[in-house]
Amino acid sequence: MKRYSVLMVDLKNSRSYNIQDRNNIQNSILSSINILNKIFKNSIEKEVEFSAGDEIQGLFVSPKSAYLYYRLFSTIIFPIEIHSGIGFGTWDIKVDSASSTAQDGTVYHYARKAIDEAKKSLEYSVLFYSKSKNDIIVNSLINASTLLSSKQSEYQNKLMLLAEILYPIASEDIIEYEKLKELLKFIQFEKKENLTIDIDYPIISTQSEKESFYITKGKKRGLSTQISKLLGVSRQSIEKAVKTGNIYELRNLTIAVLKAMDSV
Repeated sequence: MKRYSVLMVDLKNSRSYNIQDRNNIQNSILSSINILNKIFKNSIEKEVEFSAGDEIQGLFVSPKSAYLYYRLFSTIIFPIEIHSGIGFGTWDIKVDSASSTAQDGTVYHYARKAIDEAKKSLEYSVLFYSKSKNDIIVNSLINASTLLSSKQSEYQNKLMLLAEILYPIASEDIIEYEKLKELLKFIQFEKKENLTIDIDYPIISTQSEKESFYITKGKKRGLSTQISKLLGVSRQSIEKAVKTGNIYELRNLTIAVLKAMDSV
């Protein structure tokens, strides 16, 4: 039976925000998911949208697409903290004309279990559950990535998003590459307020192609030079920020997560 993936996301400590801040955050989330839903339209069965309170959820064709969506979403809304759960299972009750909240199946139960466990955990803010023995490997890799990214400055975070727009990590036809340029609206640098980029994307990204016995594809030769020209700053300063922000390591970890998901 065909399996699907559900992503559920909720704000951490949402009650600690005042009404104005909460409204601002919800508007920011809405703006983010509107663009991400376009980028991932090839791999979304039911669009990501608000389901209850501050929670959002959506139904995807694969765990890879759900994770890559989560990854971009968490980068865009940084430093806002979130809990997330990704489930991988069957979609048993299908209501064609309705949103994700009206659907049901083991995939929804697994995603709910994952986010509930993440909320109880002190170590994990996002969890993946498919009832596979390899979930533990996937979650360890995701957690390593989450911990590294949480230590970034806002500047390093913006550089990582810019690197993702220039050299997206995806497999098959998960994303609409041209739509990635719309993410530039979330990137504001002091010396460059309105970034524009002219990119010819490959039809299929090669970022997750087969490696030998270790992963290096996350690192892109010439990236620092390319970004320094875009922002009008020195290559050395970009290289330092990329290194201290663990941007290449985070990209390699993302590829590792995608490869591990092949085994669930």
